[in-house]
Amino acid sequence: MEQQLHIALIATHFAPEVTPITHLYADLAEDLCRYGARVSVVTKLPGHDMTEEEREAFYDRRDEISPQGYRIQRVGKKARRGAKLFERALRALQNTLAIYRTAKKLKADVYIFCSKPAYLGLVGAGLSRKARTVYILQEIFPDNLVAAGKYTEWHPFVRLCRRMEQHIYRKNHAFITLSDEMKRTLVARGVQEDKIAVIPNWADTNAIQPILREENAMFEECNLPREGFYAVYAGTLGFLQEPDVILDAAKLLKNESDIRILVFGDGSLRGHVESRIVREQIDNVLLFPLKSTAQIAQIYSLADVVLVPLKKGMTRIAVPSATQLALAAGRPLIVSAEAGSEWARSIERESFGLCITPGEPQEMADAILRLHASTVPMRELGARARNYACEHASREQATQAYFDWIRA
Repeated sequence: MEQQLHIALIATHFAPEVTPITHLYADLAEDLCRYGARVSVVTKLPGHDMTEEEREAFYDRRDEISPQGYRIQRVGKKARRGAKLFERALRALQNTLAIYRTAKKLKADVYIFCSKPAYLGLVGAGLSRKARTVYILQEIFPDNLVAAGKYTEWHPFVRLCRRMEQHIYRKNHAFITLSDEMKRTLVARGVQEDKIAVIPNWADTNAIQPILREENAMFEECNLPREGFYAVYAGTLGFLQEPDVILDAAKLLKNESDIRILVFGDGSLRGHVESRIVREQIDNVLLFPLKSTAQIAQIYSLADVVLVPLKKGMTRIAVPSATQLALAAGRPLIVSAEAGSEWARSIERESFGLCITPGEPQEMADAILRLHASTVPMRELGARARNYACEHASREQATQAYFDWIRA
């Protein structure tokens, strides 16, 4: 009788925390169990964007079996609201050490590590002598720091990170990236091509379905009229997403009374976005916090079109997970991506949206106006988007590919 495969999934953030990717790892853990594996999740105590009462509910739930059948071990220090930068950095180090010690005690056949934060790859490197280690790159680090404009390539911190990156690539056994462009970047970094699998992020196309406007309760929750044209952005508000492009495009559309832009997001630039909206009186932009995973379909079904802004060059180091969710909800996209990129080719081939030059608010405004005035019914564009998600980005396809690669 074949021995049951024991897979350990190591993630700093996990459900019930709400981030743009935590739903993916919950799906993955559940499906790996369904495929016959024994799954152990090691994560820190939840705290991201949670109330103190919500956090405290998990202090006595450090080791439990989920209803889906996988084990969850929550380790490390309790999060504290309002902690200073040094305290947060110290807690992150303590949590990482706690995750490493707990993972090391597991007699897993395979360890899967998530690249957010990137230093979890070091945990994988440390455990690579114990079992097979698979590193999932949601973004390529430290390229994302350089692309965001925070550091130059020759900054001492980036040079240190490059050494860490090479150690991670040298020690871990296998890697998963989200696109062929990201794979080419890894190969250029010296990773053997046969160690890399390309598995895009996914959407649960069974759970995420288009919702008719008249049936969408999110309009009431957000106090929005059902009339009008809505462009929606949902996800991280950070340097890589260039939220200023959305705000600048909105200013160009201020005289279009029928058009509103809805932003659902958190991140390092949320305060900046909020400040600009108030200071510059950008009244056609409404800002909301990220909603729970259960409300994803409602959020995207608010939209006539979904915005996917990215900095120049980002498609070679990252792919926003929100794109698949929006497509599953049957919504066309306006994507910032260079001509010839995978996203640009997909949009041109499948005709589910428009591709614009990164960093160009005028092009974003023009694209919104073009779709607003389009003679092609939005429902037809949405159907193409939905078909693309079902054929190329379904949960079942992706998690089965993970399972096959993990066992390779």
